[in-house]
Amino acid sequence: MRCIHCLGVLVVDALSGPIPHYPIPGQCIQVNAETIRFLPGGGAANTASALCQMGIPARVFSKVGDDPNGRFLLSELAAQGVDTRRIRVSGNDSTPFTFVGIHPDGERTFIHTPGANRTFSAEEIDRETLFDTDYLLYDDLWVLPRLDGKPGAELLREARARGVVTLLDECWGLGPNRGSFEIMVPHVDCLLPSYHDLLHIYPQKTPEEIIAVLHNLGAQNIILKMGKAGCLLSCGTGIEAMPSVATEVVDTTGAGDAFVAGFIAGLVHGCDPRQSALIGSRAAAACIRHVGGAVGIPSFESLQQGNSGTEKDEDHAR
Repeated sequence: MRCIHCLGVLVVDALSGPIPHYPIPGQCIQVNAETIRFLPGGGAANTASALCQMGIPARVFSKVGDDPNGRFLLSELAAQGVDTRRIRVSGNDSTPFTFVGIHPDGERTFIHTPGANRTFSAEEIDRETLFDTDYLLYDDLWVLPRLDGKPGAELLREARARGVVTLLDECWGLGPNRGSFEIMVPHVDCLLPSYHDLLHIYPQKTPEEIIAVLHNLGAQNIILKMGKAGCLLSCGTGIEAMPSVATEVVDTTGAGDAFVAGFIAGLVHGCDPRQSALIGSRAAAACIRHVGGAVGIPSFESLQQGNSGTEKDEDHAR
């Protein structure tokens, strides 16, 4: 099985909670939390790690700083089986860092330091290695200002010309940007955005209206992530709603990345988009039962059989 290639960002996540609210200068200057954990984060890290936990090899194309946080990420990802050899190490940039506040309902808020994400460019990517795959995921649109838009579209266009299946995900990052998004959409085989993020570039549109806009832009297969409501599939046979299968929410960090990893895993194993989305939903359900962006993901076989993590945890406890 060839490596899945994940092009995106790597971040050290400091996950702390539960946090009922943030401090307010002059009023409430301190808020106490029960726990804090330091874990790899960012779309490329989360998706690649989740794929490896499912038994599917993954390689990351990204950039970190030559600092303790960068070394932490490289070590942790390698320990999880991720191929880190194409991660650039910069002596001029800090490693991206995010403080993740986990709220009592499992939702989270972020304080982010972009670091090396601001400078990572197409010139730093080994294109021949990047295209030596069956699946290329552009993981973190709106976080990589020197790649988003025309440079990223060119990479996806060339990948498709070489027979690679291309996928595109986004995250809030430096702020949703309609221009860079619409330049890249025509060059992807599977588009997996968040409805709530897209509302900021297509305000007041319903999910169905946004799906119509995306098809008009050239998107073929659209999997619109709807948060706790699940997802909508539009893959040539109309629009189908698939509800979430989550039963317990501890931390929603990385849920979308786990969903994308499960979706890709389904495609790799010959599943159709609907079956792949179901596996993605189960992977997301497993993810949000734990603190962290890609923790507790079952094997592909377990996900295919309907296990979203409970049995694995019970086995571990025994």
